[in-house]
Amino acid sequence: MATSVSNADYINSRPAIRTRPSISGVIGNTGSPRSPRTPLLNRSISSQFGSPGSFRIEQEDVVIFELNQRYFAAGYAGESRPRSILPFTPGSSHRAGDYGQYDKAHARNMRKYRLGEDWASSHELYQVDLGALDLGLVEDKLDRALRKIHVDYLQMDSKPRKVLLVVPSMVPTPLLGIALKVLFGHFTQPPSISILTNPVLSCASAGLRHALVIDIGWEETTITAVGEYKEIMQRRSVRAGKMLTKEMADVIEHELAGSDVKITFEETEDLVQRMAWCRSRRVDSEESPQVTVVHLPTPGSVPTTDFPIDFVKLAEPAERTFFAPQHLQTDHDDHDIPIHLLAHKLLLSLPVDLRSTCISRIVLTGSYTNMLGLKQRLLQEISYLVQSRGWDVVSNYGSARQRHERVLWNEPIIKEASTGSTISQESVSALQDPTVMPLVPASDRVHDDIHDPVTIKAERGKGGASDSDASNVVRGVESLGAWAGASLVASLKIQGVHEIDKDDFNKHGFRGI
Repeated sequence: MATSVSNADYINSRPAIRTRPSISGVIGNTGSPRSPRTPLLNRSISSQFGSPGSFRIEQEDVVIFELNQRYFAAGYAGESRPRSILPFTPGSSHRAGDYGQYDKAHARNMRKYRLGEDWASSHELYQVDLGALDLGLVEDKLDRALRKIHVDYLQMDSKPRKVLLVVPSMVPTPLLGIALKVLFGHFTQPPSISILTNPVLSCASAGLRHALVIDIGWEETTITAVGEYKEIMQRRSVRAGKMLTKEMADVIEHELAGSDVKITFEETEDLVQRMAWCRSRRVDSEESPQVTVVHLPTPGSVPTTDFPIDFVKLAEPAERTFFAPQHLQTDHDDHDIPIHLLAHKLLLSLPVDLRSTCISRIVLTGSYTNMLGLKQRLLQEISYLVQSRGWDVVSNYGSARQRHERVLWNEPIIKEASTGSTISQESVSALQDPTVMPLVPASDRVHDDIHDPVTIKAERGKGGASDSDASNVVRGVESLGAWAGASLVASLKIQGVHEIDKDDFNKHGFRGI
């Protein structure tokens, strides 16, 4: 039987605490030799000379997601390209273990031809028109794509990481709420999500603060004026990649008239990516025609069908889609204006200082701007509109055109008479003769009302070059794209303007933030 020990005996039986030796004797006897000793300090200095300790903070990883109608991309900040680009196709919705897509009979039966507007619905995540869209199905597709990217490509642990979401401009609010719900509901549980748009990031990846960004997307083309990394004004048009594929299918079906061969969306998009091109504005009439061969699969026993087609025919879809030379300017509605006319209208709506900056910084981005000759053709069309029409808001004066030109021409002569100087006989005869018109256009003549002392002094400081001269220079700038701009912005740890915390989203939802 164990004997009990009192508290006093237990405390007294403990060994005495060893006292720290004093260093006063060492300091006092400085002249005597002594053996080397370990310095007696109150704190350890091993972290200063050894491996880094807790004072060095580990770099925080930021995950970037890009949401598009046709694909979902993901990667880490600081990298030049995304690690995964997952397209939305009919094959991406198959169950695990379903290999029916590799069966030739199944693939032949699943060929979908042009039967209305649902021709390409299975190749896109959502549509801009949410009237007939199943938002629950969109959420399930996006959640499945996110889980696949995390498991197969990013291979992330459960550590919370900040997320930067890249979305198109003016994305519908329900779709943005679904994207935030899917990202916040993942097991990684990001603490916050920053939202940025494509035009601003395309401008950042081009190294510009002001630019005119032309983004040719899938369902619509957006033209945005960016000033100091802010979207100042934006115009839209339905002339984009979806209309381009339909025009290409019309050209191919016209060449195959009378045969049993039908073309599907996958084959049309493949032809657009490989063989579509855009002609220059100045067409060489002496150019000899060239014939190319197009391969198309047939539903019968023959695997493919080869048919010849003129190479110039493959440039007609881009011509009719983006520039519409077969229609007059008055025949277009506000939603289907050609791209070059829409860009010129947007420049006319901008202030003069921002317009003169954006006209020489035109950024062409989007998956369909990589088409051969499209960038050069767009810049040629915009330059032609600037030289022919100038910056006059009114495009057609009608019956008042002659009176408008006479007022602009007579203005310097009237000012000459008001100053008391002698008017030449030619000027007097020109004022009296209504049939005489100026040889020099009014837009190219020097007007005295714009040469005030402040303007003259500013021009003298610039060496004689005015802003009006720079505003007529149309110049394109190469951009690395929206994802590269997001990677650059996130690696610099710049706080986003629209940053949503997880707690606020769980409490109030997307509309309450």
